[in-house]
Amino acid sequence: MRAFILMESASFLVCRFLRPESIAKLLSLCALAFSSLTWAQSQDTYPNQAIRLIVAFSPGTSSDALARMLSQGLAQELGQPVVVENRPGAGGIVGTEFVASSAPDGYTLTLATTSTMMTSPMLNSNAKYSAEKNFSGVIGLAKSHFIIATRNDPTYPQTLQELVQRLKKGNGSYASSGVATVIHLTASLFIDAAGVTATHVPYPGSGQALTDVAAGHVLFSSETNAATIPLAKSGKIKALAVTSAQRSPAIPEVPTVRESGYPDFVVSSWFGLMAPKGTPAPVLQKLANATRKVMSTPKMIESLQSLAFDPLDLSLGDFDQFIAKEAPFWADTLKRANLKAE
Repeated sequence: MRAFILMESASFLVCRFLRPESIAKLLSLCALAFSSLTWAQSQDTYPNQAIRLIVAFSPGTSSDALARMLSQGLAQELGQPVVVENRPGAGGIVGTEFVASSAPDGYTLTLATTSTMMTSPMLNSNAKYSAEKNFSGVIGLAKSHFIIATRNDPTYPQTLQELVQRLKKGNGSYASSGVATVIHLTASLFIDAAGVTATHVPYPGSGQALTDVAAGHVLFSSETNAATIPLAKSGKIKALAVTSAQRSPAIPEVPTVRESGYPDFVVSSWFGLMAPKGTPAPVLQKLANATRKVMSTPKMIESLQSLAFDPLDLSLGDFDQFIAKEAPFWADTLKRANLKAE
């Protein structure tokens, strides 16, 4: 109301003392000031509606599992529903482009990954976004490694060395949950390190990829912990090695790739919460504060450990700096791997 009275007073003074050609310009400035005041007030009440958390991969992936764990706690902290929405396709590009083109108001976020923000847009010239140009980091969430696995059958490889021997005979294939994802890159790097060849068979998501590995339609995969560990523990697939520097507490009986004859082989990926570029700083800060509270609860810590996630506690500014350093690292890695989108 006070802002409206100020605008009316300004209009009176304009009409009384200024020339007509100046009136429109000054009134436009007043309208802009009123709009800014209204937007500032709306930030004070953020959020006042449901928030969409976009996962650029199908259900069953690490990013989907992490998003669903996070959404429950965030809804309690923010007092509004946080709805996880899967938008898979093109190695994470489809869902990520959707968020990049969304309004920067804090109501559409993405569970960002190394694949969606680094490898996929770097390898796909059709991607219409980049992490630094189109997104603002909210907070780092977690890091994870991968598990090389095959069918759980006595006639299939029982160790990583046996997998390499099988691949040397030819006609080997490997599954991934998308072209140019870190999952694809991990298998490609391992194949190169082992000096063998294999045919890449991409799938829309981890669930479909591992289903065909379990059935023997594809020889092996290098999938995420969240997707692989439950199937390995249930006996549906055979975990051969983990790509972490040390064995995973979540599946300690499985050796590392380093232990299995490749001492320099360590591959991991990260996960974080990101918003479209231009999202107001107060909104980003409120999201960051709420997320940090959720990630530090005993329930969340236990859930992360069960899926072999390691914490990646990066604050608002630190996460953006982390992203800036990651870009040249992955660009160099992709160049050395000579990996191209198919």
